[in-house]
Formats: sequence, structure tokens, C-alpha cells
Amino acid sequence: MNNLRFLDHFSGRWFGLNKLALLAVSALVTGCAIVVGTLVGQEHWAFLAALAGLIVACLWPIEIALGFYAFLLPFNSVSVLGGGTSGTTLNWVVGAITAIALLASGIVRKRLKFPPRAALIWLVFLLWSMLTILWSVQPQEAIKQLPTSIALVGLYILAVSWQITEKQFSFVTLMAVAGGWLASCYVIYLFETGVTYRVTSRASLFLGGRETNPDTLATEFIIPLALALVCLLMARGWFGKITSLIAATTIGYAVLLCMSRAALLAIVVMMAVFAFRLGKNRRLLLVASLLALSLVAVPSAFFTRLGEAVQTGGAGRFDIWIAGLTIWKRFWATGSGMATFPVIYNQYAGNAPVFRGFGRGSHNTLLQVGVELGILGVVLMVMALVAHFGSVRRLRARLHSVPIPVVGLESACWGMLTFALSGDILWSKAFWLSWMLLLMAVKSSEKVLGGTNGGIARPRQHGRRSDNPAVEIPLLTRSS
Repeated sequence: MNNLRFLDHFSGRWFGLNKLALLAVSALVTGCAIVVGTLVGQEHWAFLAALAGLIVACLWPIEIALGFYAFLLPFNSVSVLGGGTSGTTLNWVVGAITAIALLASGIVRKRLKFPPRAALIWLVFLLWSMLTILWSVQPQEAIKQLPTSIALVGLYILAVSWQITEKQFSFVTLMAVAGGWLASCYVIYLFETGVTYRVTSRASLFLGGRETNPDTLATEFIIPLALALVCLLMARGWFGKITSLIAATTIGYAVLLCMSRAALLAIVVMMAVFAFRLGKNRRLLLVASLLALSLVAVPSAFFTRLGEAVQTGGAGRFDIWIAGLTIWKRFWATGSGMATFPVIYNQYAGNAPVFRGFGRGSHNTLLQVGVELGILGVVLMVMALVAHFGSVRRLRARLHSVPIPVVGLESACWGMLTFALSGDILWSKAFWLSWMLLLMAVKSSEKVLGGTNGGIARPRQHGRRSDNPAVEIPLLTRSS
């Protein structure tokens, strides 16, 4: 009898304290039912699918949302929603859903932590970029760029503030490799069937009347290629080794067919970073040999483009840079305003040794930032990049080495910076995803190797000691 009274008393107090929460949940369920019923009744299947995707993404924000976002990276330019060739892309929608899912799930599950130093610097960088609109030479261009910039920085900050687990990071990695491999296979197929980019003989990605600039596509292949090499280095079974080797060589060959000179140099830098961090490695040597051997299969136009780079001054980039430096001398203090380089270039195009036309981009991310955002923008960007590499340096100091996934993403970031020397990639998804994944890999490494007292425990060695100087930790699914 006493037990029954206690249960009645307890249940009454519990209901009294939580009836407001129950009322809120009931209202939410009722509202969702009304919305779903309305969408079904009016046959708005696209909105219904987006709502279902948002619910699923909130349940698995990293695995589904961020993994799908990484998977779609090479398809960004051809995934425009609607019948046009430009506008809102599927990647943008997935990125927005990912940001909402990360924020909602992070608050509910208490998985969000205070953003790292690099993220705070990028936030200040974004705020300064927005502030330059006040004195911009053409504010309309900045206003058009603003939604993309806010979305990229917002997703980046939320992702690096999330307490990612080993399995979540592994899934995102595998999704990025799968997307890059699928896109590269399609690019190679199109090229072999005679479908090339406009009047050139360069390979590209075409879908539904839309096409991707080969240089842009090659940039989007940098992350999948680096992560495919990570999978190859981490694989233990023959199945993992063979599939990773096929993925890496296929993506690398697709980059060669794009005939992007900047991307080719970026791959060389990536492989150099791998070799510097890992020392002599037979698997890396095998991939490098296969890519070198594939040069036999590329058309002669590839080598012609390499020769033209010397004859034409980087396809006119040197002339644009000289004119850009003249612009920078005029706007070095406060900048001309966000996204205004092509506009202001029209007034200084005559300063180029050889006239290269009007409305040209900077073809150099550092020059773009210097002209549009001034010296403060350059300082903030350099500080943010140094902060990323600083996190890797601190991890290396604690481990006396670097885990292989961190090495792979560090090489991807160096490759992205190499490409940035001759391209405008500041507000591209590939640029921000590379730095995002680098910090997430560092955080995942610290979590896996963290000791009970906050220190870093050394990983256990199984079997023979590896001759690889990088620490091998189970951040990727490996075959036994």
C-alpha cells in the first residue's frame, strides 16, 4: 500500500513538472501532422522530401547530412535546382540542412563545444567582409555573394565545434571518396565518348545541359584523392587495398584529363607532403607510378597546355596579377569591397602588360582578398590558415608524429593553397570543406588517443611495428 501511494505521488509530481513539456511535444507533433498532410494533399513532394531529409539529418547529422554534403562536392556545378544553368544548387540545400541538423542536434544532445581559435578568426574575417559592403565600389555584388559566404562559414563553424566520433569521421571520409570516385568515372566515360568542355579537348562533368569548369572540377577532386590515399594507407585487407588503389588512380587520372595545370601542381605538392610526413612508402610510390604511367594515355593537348603556360605567362595570369597589384596599391587599406575584384579590374585593365579583357577574376586568392578586403583581410586569412596548421603541429608535439588521416587532410589543405595561387577559390565549397575536415580529423585524433588525465596515450601496436612514422589510429574502417 505504501509503495502504491509513493508511485501515485511520484507520478503526480512528474506530470505536474513536465506537463508543459508534454504540451509542447503534443503541439509539435500536431503541427508536423498538419504540415505533412497539407504537403501530401497538395502533392508538394519536393518539400515533403526536404522535410523528411531534415528529420533524418537531425537524427544522424554527421553521417547523413555532412556525409552527403561531402559526397556531392564534385557534382556542385551540375546540381543546380530547376531548369536553369545557374542558381541554387543541391549542395547548398544539403549544406543548409546540415547546418540546421548540426545546430539542433548539438544543442539537444549537448555535442557542441566552443569553436576553436581558427573558427573564431574566420568568423571575424566574415564580419569584416560584410563590413566592407558599407564602402564597396559596387555593393550589389557583395550582397549577391553574402548568402553563400554566410552559409559556408556557418557550416564550417558548426562542424568544427561538433564532438565528432571515430565512426562518424570514418563515414564522412568514405562518402567523400565514393563521391569523388563516382564523379571521376563519369568524367572519364564522357571524355572517352568524345564529350569535352566547350571547344577544348579538356574533360569535364556534364549533366542536364550543365557543365563544370575543368579547373573547378579538378579542385573538387583534391579532397577525395587525398582521402582515397588515406584509405589505401590504412587498409589492412586486400579488398580495402585494391578498392582504395582503384579509387585513388581513377580520381587522379580524371584530374589529368581535366588538364588543369594548377591542379597538377597541387597533386605534386600533396604527394610531397605525404612523402615528407610518412617517409618512404610503397603504396604511395605505387600510386605515383600509376599516375605517371597514365600520362601515356592522356591526349597530346595535355602537354600542349603545359607548354602554353610558359609561353602565355600562365594563360595571361601574370598580366592580370600585375594589374591587380596596381589595384591593391589603391585599396590596400580598406579594400574595394567584398566580391568586387572583377568590377574594379575594368578601371585598371590597361595597366596589364598585355590586355586580357575586362571583368577578369584575380586568379589568385591572396590577391583577391588583398584588393577586396584590404590588409586586414589578408592578415585575418593568414592567421586562420596558420591556426589550422598550428593544431596539427600541437598534435604532432604530443604524439611525436601525426595520424595518417590528419596527414591526408593536411596534404589536401596544402594542395588547396597551391591551387589558390592561380585560382579564385576563397568562397568555394572545396576550400572550406578541406579546412573543416582537417580540424575534425585533429579533434577525432585527440579524442581517440586521449588519456584519462587529458594526456595522449600511445596507440597499441598490433603485430609487427610499422615502419611508417605516422601514427596509425582507427579513424577509418579497416579490414581485419
